[in-house]
Amino acid sequence: MPPEEHRPNPLWHRFKKRLADISIRLKIVGPYLLLTVLVAVSGIYMVTRLVSGSLDERLNNHLLESGRVVADTMIRREYVHQEDARAIAFTTGFADAVRARDIATALAIARPIAINSRLECLIVVDSEGHGILHMLAQDDGRIAAEEDTVQAGDIWVIQNLLDSGTPETSPIRGLVQHPNQQYYYFTAFPISSVGELVGVVAIGSALDTLLPDLKSTSLAEVTFYINDGRAIASTFIPQVDAAEVPQLLEDLRMTPAAFERRLTSPEVTAMGEFSLGPRSYRQAVGPLRMGTETLGVFSVAQSTEFIFTAGEASRNSYFLLFAAATLAVVGVGYATARLITRPLERLVQTSNAVAEGNLRRRTGIKSADEIGVLASTFDEMTERLEQRNAELKELLRIQKETASRMRSILASIADGVLLEELQGTIVPLNQAAEMMLNELPEDFMFNPNIELEVPAPGEENYNPWLLAGRFQAHDKMISLHSAAVMTDDDERLGTVIVLRDITSEVEAEQLKDAFVEHVSHELRTPLTVIKGYSNLLLATAGDALSAQQHMFLRTIESHTENLISMINALLDFSEMAAKGRLGIRPQPLELPDLLQQLSEEWEPYMQEKTLDFRVEIPADLPTLTADGQRLRWALMNLIRNAWQYTPESGAVIVRVTPDAQHITIAVQDTGIGIAPEVRRQIFSRFFRVRNVDDDTVRGLGLGLYVTQAIVNAHGGTVDFTSELGEGSTFTVTLPIIAPGVSEDTLALLAPTERAAR
Repeated sequence: MPPEEHRPNPLWHRFKKRLADISIRLKIVGPYLLLTVLVAVSGIYMVTRLVSGSLDERLNNHLLESGRVVADTMIRREYVHQEDARAIAFTTGFADAVRARDIATALAIARPIAINSRLECLIVVDSEGHGILHMLAQDDGRIAAEEDTVQAGDIWVIQNLLDSGTPETSPIRGLVQHPNQQYYYFTAFPISSVGELVGVVAIGSALDTLLPDLKSTSLAEVTFYINDGRAIASTFIPQVDAAEVPQLLEDLRMTPAAFERRLTSPEVTAMGEFSLGPRSYRQAVGPLRMGTETLGVFSVAQSTEFIFTAGEASRNSYFLLFAAATLAVVGVGYATARLITRPLERLVQTSNAVAEGNLRRRTGIKSADEIGVLASTFDEMTERLEQRNAELKELLRIQKETASRMRSILASIADGVLLEELQGTIVPLNQAAEMMLNELPEDFMFNPNIELEVPAPGEENYNPWLLAGRFQAHDKMISLHSAAVMTDDDERLGTVIVLRDITSEVEAEQLKDAFVEHVSHELRTPLTVIKGYSNLLLATAGDALSAQQHMFLRTIESHTENLISMINALLDFSEMAAKGRLGIRPQPLELPDLLQQLSEEWEPYMQEKTLDFRVEIPADLPTLTADGQRLRWALMNLIRNAWQYTPESGAVIVRVTPDAQHITIAVQDTGIGIAPEVRRQIFSRFFRVRNVDDDTVRGLGLGLYVTQAIVNAHGGTVDFTSELGEGSTFTVTLPIIAPGVSEDTLALLAPTERAAR
């Protein structure tokens, strides 16, 4: 039996065996785990001691700053109120309209200002306290105008201003409950005329919309108090159900004594903490002052979870300490890590062989620790990589076959297909494209006759790379279409361009236009004869014809005139299509004379349909340089359309508005309007609106097309707005000096034109 001191210790033997079976991570980290824990605990203690003392102070400072932000924001809102009130009260004619209770004039003056300034509430009363206007913003953003719905007694700031009896009184502000039960911040401003107080204009901002803005700017919950500490509005309200709002306002209520103290406090001060539901808040309270007036009390509150959030942020210091401790652990464990480097060397050698392309190489490491698992996973990965490589070869073969088929398809297409790369290089993709490129001149892309249709950014399915057009190359007409080549990730690879020879189609279109022009010329001669004889019969027949026969002749004359008008329109259109553009001869033109002629010409037709026809021309209208005959044609088309599509007892108004460089002519009607789905086609040739109830509207659908061509030839624009069933307004904007006419030329033309008149 061996001596006692040489006998192996079974406990130590079992410990070493267990140590060999545990993971490598524990082998490295285990001896130094205690050191890491001690360093981490020390870090937590230091961070807690450093941060806990400053969090309360940071929260209080943030609340005080939020209170100052709320006070400053309310002062800015008061400034905006006074600016809007002055804009309304000092507008010429507004005070007289209030004195005379002319509600229509007052509404016409106040509505544009209210809409532009996005006022939420506008109230106007006269000196007797009777309501003149009441404009209130709706949920959909529109402003509804009412009359005599709010009196001075309903809004105490208005009544107080009226009680002063003098227009010199400063504006009065207050937090007031509107008759619709909502609270508003109102500013009452006097309306004066010749030193007399004739009324009051009050502008209000709803607290329900004002408080979210205050919350976003102050980064705190905001509450307003009036009347001995009663809470009237708070940003806490959207956080609860509607049924819980009264109880929430009651919970936020301030004691009368605390309200009085805060009402006379010189600035915002911290007040303490309170709880709402499961959350605790700290608040600061201050008076709501505007100049020398104290309107109430407001509070700003922030959740005390800020302290815990800041505490979490402070743990960065702990992470730095922990990183230092980890580095210490790694440094100490470096020697132990050397025990596992040998199997790693074999793994590295195997990975290098695989990287060089030998996918059949394996590590051969067999062990139960992490290195063994890694080696086994690596071998499995290498095997899968070998399989994937074989699959990729098969995919490459399939891709080559697909590319070959694609080239065959492109080669069989008669249209030329080009690819413009991102660098701007044009690559033909089929033989047809190469043939077309060889036939085209080198500078064909800079040809001024190329007509391109570029989509507008606001159009549906807008694509900035999608173009279409046509151009002529030698004796051929080529159409061009292009579109961007995009990947599934919306990355642009280039632009594909398709060229098609459309010479035969264009020739057919030209033959059609020539046929229309020829037939129109041939039809006009017999129609002129028919019209002449019908007029002769009406003028000379006298009592030889019965009343019914006279009616038949007038019907023949009317329809003949309509047919001649349509034939003339076809001839004018054919002339435009043949020349490709509409030439004009600009001369000095007195627009009032032209509009007066059109007014006299169309007045009988308007009276026949009992239409209210007006032409509004301002005084001192500048002389326009334009082709009078062409411009008359364009305006007559707009007036004719308004007359045709406006039912009886409607209105047609022609309004002229000049500015420094342009003259705007608006033709407004109360007709049937234009449906949204056809507005993009309204200026197309031969297009007519089809939402007419009867068959009284005649025409070829060329009026608006011709009008747009004439206005564009003058360097102007034509646009329209329309509401279905309510009417349309077509607006023509023309430059005072037409394109291509200098001021010197205009000076030479003007005396001649005046002498001719």
